[in-house]
Amino acid sequence: MNSVKKWVLALLAAFLLGLPAGAWASETKEQAKWSPKPSERWLEVVKKERRLYLRQGDRILKVYRVAIGSGTGIKKSPIDKITPVGVFTIRRIADARNWVFDPKVFNEPGEPQKDVYGKWAISFKNPWNLAIHGTNAPWSIGKAVTHGCIRLRNEDIEELIKHVKPGMKLVIREKPLAGKDSRKALQEKQAKGKDLPSKSQQIALPPEETKSGDAAGTIPSSADVQAPEDAGSGTFGTPQEEESTS
Repeated sequence: MNSVKKWVLALLAAFLLGLPAGAWASETKEQAKWSPKPSERWLEVVKKERRLYLRQGDRILKVYRVAIGSGTGIKKSPIDKITPVGVFTIRRIADARNWVFDPKVFNEPGEPQKDVYGKWAISFKNPWNLAIHGTNAPWSIGKAVTHGCIRLRNEDIEELIKHVKPGMKLVIREKPLAGKDSRKALQEKQAKGKDLPSKSQQIALPPEETKSGDAAGTIPSSADVQAPEDAGSGTFGTPQEEESTS
């Protein structure tokens, strides 16, 4: 009886998320086995440190300060304000200038707002429609204040997107792994002041993307607006045309 109950609950959750039953579970299981090749570039976010790392294999190429979700624990709902932990795949670089944050999605006061996500967003595959994006609240960087999205300063994400392309992996962790890339090792690397390699994985950006969100046909995504994440904090935006924001 218990196993039947669990199966019914799993089906219900999959339906509510708009995903085929078992799709997210199998994808997560597969991703858990992932590890980078020595020449492979990927992104790592360490929630406890409020940092995003651009890496190549085991090497750290660049470090950025970020803001993360204000919620804690395991992410279960699109509106729980938690930044999820796991291995994800970059979907695309999006023009976020016309994305709209609607505070009503989170039962918060205020009117829908534009210009809260900065100019660019890095969309990654996830059932909550979250993204990495810029912000109109630079003071929030380094804090746990978003509705689930990962927020960077506008100048930082503008630099970062030159080194990001669809298919890259994004690893989000609660805390750093012990080992050679410990805090002490990182501080030593930062002290050397090494810049990013001159050869980046730059991709052509969408010329005219003016929609309000991330993944078409999914739950509205979270936005960060600290004013009323993504509009400032990782909250969901209002769907415009077929897309919604993160």
